Amino acid sequence: MSEQNMQIVQRLLQEVWTQGNLSILPELMAEETVAYPMPQMGALNGREEYRNFIAVYKGIFLDMSFEIQDQFGAADKVATRWISRVTDASGDATQDAASGEQLTIDGITLTHHDDTGRIVAEWATWDTQSLLQSATAPQVFEQLSIKI
Repeated sequence: MSEQNMQIVQRLLQEVWTQGNLSILPELMAEETVAYPMPQMGALNGREEYRNFIAVYKGIFLDMSFEIQDQFGAADKVATRWISRVTDASGDATQDAASGEQLTIDGITLTHHDDTGRIVAEWATWDTQSLLQSATAPQVFEQLSIKI
């Protein structure tokens, strides 16, 4: 079951987050999924709230990609360490002042899966400092109703 669950998370990061294929969310996430996708934000209750969260990010950042660095699973849980690279759609955050490269964010996501492999809970922690330093931060946080 762990291998199947790891593949579900891989598909979520690659097909949904990177490629923007939101139509496969029902295959990957249970309807009643509870997700905590960023440290400053409360819970997203249900697949639709999660879909809206993705839509906000995909609308602000172009060329979003996720690369899995490490992943392991045990029973019904999966831990995934990843790096995301993004380009700000407005052009304001395309360059990281320190490196001269696209904005790079690293993080870890833990998922809990049901008997079919679909995600029923997700907790993520990531380098929000990278986002806070970008010119896009106010727009992201405003759209997600997060106070910084």
